[in-house]
Amino acid sequence: MEVNEDPEQSTPIQKSKNWKSYFKEFFMLFLAVFCGFLAENYRESLSVKKIEKEYMLSLIEDLKTDTSTLQTYIAFKREKSLLMDSLASLMLSEERNLHGNQIYYFARQVFDEKPFVYSDGTIQQLKNAGNLRLIQKRNIVDELLRYEKMVRILEDWDQNDSKTKSTFREMGGKVFNSNELNATMDADMKFVLPTTNPQLITDDFNTINELAFQIHFLSKMSLGNSKRAESLRREATDLLELIQTEYKLN
Repeated sequence: MEVNEDPEQSTPIQKSKNWKSYFKEFFMLFLAVFCGFLAENYRESLSVKKIEKEYMLSLIEDLKTDTSTLQTYIAFKREKSLLMDSLASLMLSEERNLHGNQIYYFARQVFDEKPFVYSDGTIQQLKNAGNLRLIQKRNIVDELLRYEKMVRILEDWDQNDSKTKSTFREMGGKVFNSNELNATMDADMKFVLPTTNPQLITDDFNTINELAFQIHFLSKMSLGNSKRAESLRREATDLLELIQTEYKLN
């Protein structure tokens, strides 16, 4: 015969064993879920750190490119400042008729330019994807934004330089012979020193002085931009070293 046992008639010891069994099963299930949660978080953490490091490596390459480009830019701006000072001095000289070759040669180079091209690929990716938050080290973010702000300032001054050159271009036709000026650049876009001692088309001092004023202004802008670029290059170098130190990428 089968005897059905009434649960209510179970002994206290049996009831205690049942609750312990339930609790044990619940605890094991909870532990399994919790461990799975921790493992998933750990994997995500590793993935985030890996992505962060990849961004930092890419940023390092951008900064290395910037420092090299800035060095070229600085040298160019310094040389151009000296060249334009020489041009203005020759134009204002009482013996300018003897220096037509140099005047026309220098005048053509007023429009020569080697702008600083910012390597902003990495930071634009970080900003556009909202991934600046991936950078865990706040000091890196602060210095990166500071660096970008300095870049924009240099770019704004370069724009001012271009506007001043436009003024020179508008006034140049009153002073220079267009054919002679055009002949100072060959088919390969290389500067050519004239040999025929071409002359200015006016002897009016006020007109020449007004153009020389613009040239002197351009000279000082070039010199100023070379100094801004020097500060920017130091900032790029410091930021590069900071990233390498913080992320142990030396």
